[in-house]
Amino acid sequence: MPGDNGMIGCYRRRPARGAVSRRGAGISASSGVAALYVDVVEDSVDRAPEPAGENTDDLLEGLEGAVRAERAELIDWLFSQGITAAEIRTTNPPLLLATRHVIGDDGTYVSTREISETYGIDLDLLQRVQRAVGLARVDDPDAVVYMRADGEAAAYTQRFIELGLNPDQIVLVVRVLAEGLSRAAEVMRYTALEAIMHPGATELDIAKGSKALVSQIAPLLGPMIQEMLFMQLRHMMETEAVNAGERAAGKPLPGAREVSVAFADLVGFTKLGEVVSAEELGHLAGRLADLARELTAPPVRFIKTIGDAVMLVCPDPAPLLDTVLNLVEVVDTDDAFPRLRAGVACGRAVSRAGDWFGSPVNAASRITGVARPGTVLAADSVCDAVRDTAAGAGFEWSFAGPRRLKGIKNETKLFRVRRNLADLAADTATEGR
Repeated sequence: MPGDNGMIGCYRRRPARGAVSRRGAGISASSGVAALYVDVVEDSVDRAPEPAGENTDDLLEGLEGAVRAERAELIDWLFSQGITAAEIRTTNPPLLLATRHVIGDDGTYVSTREISETYGIDLDLLQRVQRAVGLARVDDPDAVVYMRADGEAAAYTQRFIELGLNPDQIVLVVRVLAEGLSRAAEVMRYTALEAIMHPGATELDIAKGSKALVSQIAPLLGPMIQEMLFMQLRHMMETEAVNAGERAAGKPLPGAREVSVAFADLVGFTKLGEVVSAEELGHLAGRLADLARELTAPPVRFIKTIGDAVMLVCPDPAPLLDTVLNLVEVVDTDDAFPRLRAGVACGRAVSRAGDWFGSPVNAASRITGVARPGTVLAADSVCDAVRDTAAGAGFEWSFAGPRRLKGIKNETKLFRVRRNLADLAADTATEGR
């Protein structure tokens, strides 16, 4: 039963004595309490009818005893929800079929050519979009293998083409969105199942609970994703202004530009995997990513995670150094984390599909690998760019010597970066007057 803490729980109710019943599901909320329940309600039937004239005995083939009875109960309910025997046959187990209907899988399949002709999208471009979005590659455009809803999603491409956008860029946008949303979908699946599953839950309990929960959540996802995307676009426009060269050229310039890049990783993470579970390792890496995002604010941008490492980028090295030092300091105060180390480099790099490529990316990664636990190590390019500026007064630099780094032709002069505590104390005293 749910308590006053707002936790989601699961429970079942018994029907009144003598009532003919079938199970149902729903969502209730009151006084800050959200309850997902699998309920038993009064009804006039005990069993949904089988599809007329169709033998469905094969749907229970190979099942015996309680398992067979449980599956039969689920199948009866699926029939009542409009799920066909053919759909059940092609899905094993059919536990989430009703939930899939809620999010667009109505059991209808179409070919690439049908999608192309229906929405007026070029066949070759549509096939590129299908691959970019993560659909299985099928060379035969007449093969009826794609869900109708998936076809509609891919067809949005044509609307962007009609607005005059570059087809290659549209495919790139689709690919990046698909990669990010596939990870989000994986987390959402786990979150939903965690909310509805409990010891002793039957297949029908899970099927009904899943449909009830997703029916409530699905209408919220579109607006939420839209607002989050708009937020990212707003922040991007704040930090990535159109420069003079782009104005003169009349288009965004794809070439390299000056940026500062930082990596930070957990020391001994690989060895830690020998003594803790993969789940614990994943949780630790996730906590580092969450912490890095919390500490990152424009103009610094969180780019990605790579295993136990996070990557940050900024047009200006000073805010990036401040963020990385904050991250190392916070991790050092948390006993649950191994020590953190970081490397920073400046140079010309190219941005593509949300990622960055170029010499400072490689240099920052290699510098991180030679940094000591609990330290921030920077290339001389960073030191030269910051040390003699007003922002540079907040940092102390100590020469750590030249190092020959893998993949970098010449030796790199390295500096350890610390906060200038004297300057920080002076600023604090001034603020207190």
